[in-house]
Amino acid sequence: MSTDLRDYAVEEILRDGGSIHVRAIRPDDRERLVEHFHRLSERSVRFRFMGMKRGLSEGDLDYFTRPDFVHHIALVATLREGGAERIIGVGRYVADDEDPAAEVAFAVADEHQGRGIGTVLLEHLLRIARERGITEFRADVLGDNNQMLDVFRHSHLQVGRATDAGVIHLFFPTAETEESRMAAEARARQAAAESVRALLCPRSVALVGASTRPGTIGAALLTNLLAAGFRGPIYPVHSGAMGPVRSLGPPRSMRIRHSLPSVEDAARRWATIAAQASGPSWAQLIRMQFMPLARSS
Repeated sequence: MSTDLRDYAVEEILRDGGSIHVRAIRPDDRERLVEHFHRLSERSVRFRFMGMKRGLSEGDLDYFTRPDFVHHIALVATLREGGAERIIGVGRYVADDEDPAAEVAFAVADEHQGRGIGTVLLEHLLRIARERGITEFRADVLGDNNQMLDVFRHSHLQVGRATDAGVIHLFFPTAETEESRMAAEARARQAAAESVRALLCPRSVALVGASTRPGTIGAALLTNLLAAGFRGPIYPVHSGAMGPVRSLGPPRSMRIRHSLPSVEDAARRWATIAAQASGPSWAQLIRMQFMPLARSS
């Protein structure tokens, strides 16, 4: 990774197994930041700005998207949606030359709150701050902003607090503790486990190369899927009619699904890509029949 924080970028896995891109904010994020702001609920806007705010001014956008990456560090969490990058979380800290402490703040899109995005952004900001001699983070949090309070509490850092007129002033050292290190490792293990849950505990299976011909790998895999008690829909991807799949396993009631989920589309796209990549020898894949099957309840 480049030492210039303007090039800061990393992929992260969240505790629910989803992935996000964390990177430094850029001047060309103005429109994306405006969209992010307008997707925030009034409650989330109040939590972030300590009061109501109807929009971001040109001055706000200049300040938020053009940090100096010396005293003002800003990171965004993004997703790709429909080919476009969308900001779903922002975290930043601001310090000055006279104080080794920095003010930290976050704003996460409502539909993505509770996934651990604030925690991930905090971990990255802490790492950057330590490397740059920032020894303490401070944050002002409204008393009813329980999600943000949970982010700091679950960091397992030594968080101090003071309350004034409904605002909680938090302060904590940026130095890693044994408890914070163990908490971060536990989050990483959970994220890794959740990221492969879809593979190890699938709701449906597309079996590319399925076959009814005895002795083939495709037939053995399909037989084992049926015999092992998998209860979800199975989508055999093959180059010809499969015949009665029921004969490959223990007698069970089968039914053809007419409404295909996205796994069928994924298998079809795979076949098309394979045909384009491998030439005429794969042409038969374009004529594949998709016969989605599911056990009746």
